[in-house]
Parts: sequence; structure tokens; C-alpha cells
Amino acid sequence: NANTLTTDVGELIPETVMNKIVEKLESTGMILTRVTRTSYKGGVTIPTASVKPSASWVGEGAGSDRQKKALGDAITFAYHKLRCAVSTSLEVDTMSLSAFENKLIENVVEAMIVATEQAIIDGNGIGKPKGILAETPATGQALTVAATSSIDYAKLIELESALPLAYENGAVYCMTKKTFMAFQNMVDSNGQPIGRVNYGISGGPERYLLGREVILNDYMSSIADTVEADTIVAFLFNFKDYVLNTNYEMTIKKYEDNDTDDLVTKAIMIVDGKVIDINSLVTLTKLAT
Repeated sequence: NANTLTTDVGELIPETVMNKIVEKLESTGMILTRVTRTSYKGGVTIPTASVKPSASWVGEGAGSDRQKKALGDAITFAYHKLRCAVSTSLEVDTMSLSAFENKLIENVVEAMIVATEQAIIDGNGIGKPKGILAETPATGQALTVAATSSIDYAKLIELESALPLAYENGAVYCMTKKTFMAFQNMVDSNGQPIGRVNYGISGGPERYLLGREVILNDYMSSIADTVEADTIVAFLFNFKDYVLNTNYEMTIKKYEDNDTDDLVTKAIMIVDGKVIDINSLVTLTKLAT
């Protein structure tokens, strides 16, 4: 129940009036735009198909076996409320610059995005969406690297080889920037770098490993980190195979506390998410020391 006072935002109310606020930037929104978005009512159970029919060659006048279309596991979307509220005193609201209020709303929204993306990656499914890393990969798609070993070209090839051919389209690598730079540091037998960083139309860097796009995030551990328990440090996945279900879209509200005259800015969203197909998931786990 903290409240922002004038003594807390002195740097944001400069003596020389400048309508500008400089803050530490965070890289967000790289994952949220890639997942599948739905708006089912909470509590609805949706079955997923577990077996696909197959066609067979038959001779003249012969028929094929009749197959059933089986429904496997079902997905039930729950009601998980995500909330972020920031309180400021009446004095702060009155004295601060207009940029402060705009930045305040921007930061609240950013906090919601960070929390949602964090849950998409490694949420435990308890009071929040179940993350990608909480799933168990298909047989042969959970790879490991020893705590004392370094990333090498053979491990990268092993990662790529573990991805089924049917799931190649749309799958991307996901890791921290430090982990990517460990891959970037590798060279092939001809001394050519394995990782590529190009500059796209927007002028920003576009990262690739073996021709496959790399999405960086700050929600995972890096390959260079010392881990006390086995930790996933990189994975391959098609984010379209993750469904983020929103019952109540993110809404920004601002209200006044009549007892204290404080102004509260809050954001609320009801959301749940789950992986609907694990076959595009290939993980690289760093073993504990």
C-alpha cells in the first residue's frame, strides 16, 4: 500500500522545466505478439486432436481401413487476474509534468506485458498461465549440456536435428542475449561465424542461427550463469502453438481515493495460457554443478 509522494519524484520535477523523462529501457513485447490470441469464456474445456488420419495406397477395387478421429487431452482456460496499480498523491498529480503522467501509464502497461510474457515462458500454471518451459518435450527433444561444457557447433546441430520436419515452419530459437552471443562466438571448420546478425528494413538487428530466427528475452537464465538446479537456457518453439486466452482485455482506469485524495492508476486483465502442441518444442538444459 505504498504511495508516491513529492519527495519520491524529485528528479521527475526538475527546476528547469523540460518535458522529457529519461528512463532505463526494457526490451518487451517480443513474445506477446507471436502467440495465438483467443477470447474464450473462462472455464470452457476445448479438446485437442491427438491423432491425425493417414492415407494409404490401395489396389483396384480395394478399400482402405476406416480410421477414427480421436480427441486427446483437453485444454481448460481458467480465470487468472493480472493487476498493477500505482498510487500518487494529489500534490504529485498537480505538480508533476504532463510527461510524468503519460510515462506512468506507459510503465503500468509495460509491467503488465512483462508479467504476461514471463508467464508465457515459465509460468507454473498456479494462479497464472502455464508457461512453455513447464511442459515436457516430446521424446528425444529435451537436450542437455554439462555444467562444465561450453556451447559448440555439434550441440547446435543436435538442437536443430531434434526438431521434427513437420514443425520446421514457424519455429524460432528463444534465449537470452548472453546465450546467443555464446552461439555467435562459434565458427565452423572454415572459420565462418555460425550466428548471423543482419540489419532489417527498420534498421534494427535481426538474429539468426542456421538460418532460423532468434528471439531474445530477459526471462530465462543464460548459458554462462552458474545454476544450482538443472535449468533450461535455450529452446526451439513455434509460438503459434501457445494459446493466450483473454477474458477481460487489459483496461486502464484512474480513480481518486476519497479518504486521502491520492490518485490511483491501475491496469487489470483476466488471462490464461497453455501450449496446445508440444511437438515444436526442443529444449536445451544446462545441468547443475
